[in-house]
Amino acid sequence: MDNDKFTYSYSPARNSEADQIAAKYIEHTKEPDSDLEKLRKLDRRAELPGTAAGIAVGLAGIFVLIAGVMLLLSLDYFAAGMTAGIAGIALAAAAAPVSKAVTKRSRAKYRDQILALSKKIKSEE
Repeated sequence: MDNDKFTYSYSPARNSEADQIAAKYIEHTKEPDSDLEKLRKLDRRAELPGTAAGIAVGLAGIFVLIAGVMLLLSLDYFAAGMTAGIAGIALAAAAAPVSKAVTKRSRAKYRDQILALSKKIKSEE
């Protein structure tokens, strides 16, 4: 009878890991988005095109600059390399203004929706 002892060990780290794994297999019902979540999504939608355009123009400028440097290194194409390098620098420098312009236009597109939703959220408080 002395061998019938009950032992219990608790490990929060193991239980936490088990909960994380189990959470992947539980089906969650999608709840309707709150107004604040809708506002966040609209804001991201307004900002994303400008960011993408800026990154695309900047990367294009860097690639053109690299091509210019490669042409410069082969001395046979010095003038073409200089031209491509200067064009690449100009294109990379234009990334920020392009990003700002596209973001401004995109914000104008979503301005009314965002302001109306923001006003609705403020009035609920």
